[in-house]
Amino acid sequence: MLKASGKTFTLKLFAEVYSLFKKEIKTFLGSLIGYLAVLVFLLVSGLFLWVFPGDFNIVGSGYSTLDPFFSLAPWLYLFLIPAITMRFFADEKRSGTIELLLTRPVSAFQLVFAKFLAGMVLVFISLLPTLLYFLSVYLLGNPVGSIDTGATWGSFFGLFFLATIYVAIGVFTSSLTDNQIVSFILSMVLSFVFYLGFEFAASSGIPYWVEQMLTWLSINEHFLSASRGVIDLEDVIYFLGMTFLFLFFTAVFLRKGNVKRKIIRTRLVLVTLAVLVVFFASSSFLLRIDLTVDKRYSLSPISKQIAAEIQEPVSVEFFLEGELEPGLKKLQREVFEKVAVLNAYSSKPIRIKVTDIYQVVNPEKREEKIQELYEKGIKPTSFRHKTETGVATKLIIPGALIQIGGKEVAVNFLKSNQDFSGEYNINHSVESVEFELVNAFQKLMRGKKSTVAFLEGHGELDQYQVMDFANALSGDFEVTRVNTTLLGKYADNFDILVIAGPDQPFSEPDKYIIDQYIMNGGKVVWLIDPVKVDVDSLSRGFRTFAFPHDINLGDQLFKYGARLNYELLQDVNCSQLAVNTAPAGAQPKYTLHPWYYSPLLTPNDNHPLSRNLNRVFAEYVSSVDTVSGTPGLTKTVILSTSPYARRVKSPSSVSLQNIDNPPARELFNTPFIPVGVLMEGTFTSLYKNRMVEQWGFSSASTLNESQPSKMVVFADAGMIANLVNYSGERPQISEMGYDKVTRRAWGNKEFLMNTLFYLNDDRGIMQLRNRTIKLRLLDQVKLREQKAFWQWLNVLLPALVMALFGLVYNLVRKYRYTRS
Repeated sequence: MLKASGKTFTLKLFAEVYSLFKKEIKTFLGSLIGYLAVLVFLLVSGLFLWVFPGDFNIVGSGYSTLDPFFSLAPWLYLFLIPAITMRFFADEKRSGTIELLLTRPVSAFQLVFAKFLAGMVLVFISLLPTLLYFLSVYLLGNPVGSIDTGATWGSFFGLFFLATIYVAIGVFTSSLTDNQIVSFILSMVLSFVFYLGFEFAASSGIPYWVEQMLTWLSINEHFLSASRGVIDLEDVIYFLGMTFLFLFFTAVFLRKGNVKRKIIRTRLVLVTLAVLVVFFASSSFLLRIDLTVDKRYSLSPISKQIAAEIQEPVSVEFFLEGELEPGLKKLQREVFEKVAVLNAYSSKPIRIKVTDIYQVVNPEKREEKIQELYEKGIKPTSFRHKTETGVATKLIIPGALIQIGGKEVAVNFLKSNQDFSGEYNINHSVESVEFELVNAFQKLMRGKKSTVAFLEGHGELDQYQVMDFANALSGDFEVTRVNTTLLGKYADNFDILVIAGPDQPFSEPDKYIIDQYIMNGGKVVWLIDPVKVDVDSLSRGFRTFAFPHDINLGDQLFKYGARLNYELLQDVNCSQLAVNTAPAGAQPKYTLHPWYYSPLLTPNDNHPLSRNLNRVFAEYVSSVDTVSGTPGLTKTVILSTSPYARRVKSPSSVSLQNIDNPPARELFNTPFIPVGVLMEGTFTSLYKNRMVEQWGFSSASTLNESQPSKMVVFADAGMIANLVNYSGERPQISEMGYDKVTRRAWGNKEFLMNTLFYLNDDRGIMQLRNRTIKLRLLDQVKLREQKAFWQWLNVLLPALVMALFGLVYNLVRKYRYTRS
């Protein structure tokens, strides 16, 4: 009997709450003001997203995404939701029906919750027509459907959670007054304070713990992740907790005299403290669901591990700020997101400070600051952007200075590969943000630099010929030069050995020392010229010869799994040569011709060492093959020719007459000839089961198998060299990979720097360079031909649908009342 009566009471209670909920829905749908608010929301969002130029314009961005909508919606909700909620309790107070509501057999909280549910349903109704934006971007994608569906639905989920706080604030302010306009203004102001006001206060130079607390209270801090399709437990708890607090405060303040009662004040304090404890506890639980297809906001295990090892506060001063193109804004947001996620896993705070260099009003001081950043390693770049008066060029600084414990490192986030379009470069830059940040943290936290040793004693490139590369290495490595005698005595002191362009044969003792260095885990970069070309002879005449150049390393490299081929490669994809074509005695006239012996080599885009890098400038290149029958080794081609190359066996002639009489195009039919090979794993000694006493070594102490190690073999030495001018008092060097004809530096330095970073990477940080994010673009042809159609469709159709719904609803309602 008691059970039945309890069930009956619950049903009656539900019926009361439902009747209140239904009343609010009917009142709103029968109100002209309600429809007007939703129509204004839909029209304004449609105009900003599809017509008005600016940061929110989807068409202008060129990307197949609804990110502009989710950035704009919180601002529009500041007006829409207060307009929806302003009459909830204010109208009841003004008309005197509030007393009747309070006498209903429901608690104050249930009454408030019924109003809140009605508000959320009305927000949901206003959001439904915006699904047309999703459908439009889906159809406009190139190809169709190239929108990240998971991220989009996750962002809608986040927007709905944002609305819960706005509605709860609106319900709260509505309970404080009997004037709807006052309620609207209070709700709008309070929502803005929680959305961005706390963030503004946090950036005013206050103590760090206060800054962290105010930032955490900001709605925007928790909405940023959700707006990109990432559902974080801490953010969900924040939205639910803040919503509950505002609804609870509304229920307390709804009845006059409640606050005067001691038990109510005690309950108010206890509930508030309980919610704050839940908030504090939620920050200790890291549970994130990345709904994006590419999992672009999920950290890799090594990134989490590096972040957890940070023992001192980290400062990230970021300089990409100001008026930016959509792609640069995308890169900016990616940096903010990655810093926030890394901060969640770090034991010490990672603080990001944004500096706009154009805030320095004095031009001279601004130039000094830019020069200072350049000297620290941050590369400014210029980009063209549209203005009201035309196209302007602006200097931007897409980099950051990261500091830990007094040490500082510069990071450049923007990648510039001239083989790719601007959109692809931006996408590659976004892909590499996690690597750049984590790699910088690793550099700043390490206690000792690794050592790179350049071998000498066999006619290798001298210190001036590799000076540019050595200077580039000096920021991350200790750089030295050694001979085989020192290498044999102090092998443990050298982490990586670079053998660059040896010209003289290696003796067996020297080979043995290098072999045992490898067996002990040493890493080696071999840059060998299998074919020798007398370039000076070519410059004095029109012909020279290419001869095989044996320096007694073939058997050693073969044992390790690589074979150098005595041939030269020609490639259609090559640099150019300036040739004087004027008649004898006439004024010199130089014309550019392709020089097939100078291929522009292509880094492997599927390996973290070489991914997304510029082509490599080379001259008189040979090929390298991998050898089968070497178990325990993984071999990867990391540098090759283009699809249009050919092999020329040596000895052979090299003649400038090839410019006038080039080889037939059909001869260039060998694709992707390997020039550089990476080998990883366990190497077998060349001197396994061999007597070495004759060279002064002990067979008993000879290691036959190596520790896990890595090496790279390049069939070209010139790719590491820089030009040297010895005519002055001191040799003058140019940048490695510099092409005198085009006056640009190719990707030699970055490629070889990455090679050494990869060899020295025992933790797998370089694997972060393999992160792939699909580039999702709009179909520009379809937009150009159908732009007006899609603009009118997305501006007018949502509003028309809402207006038609309101008209039909009120006609049906009028018909029912007329009949009854």
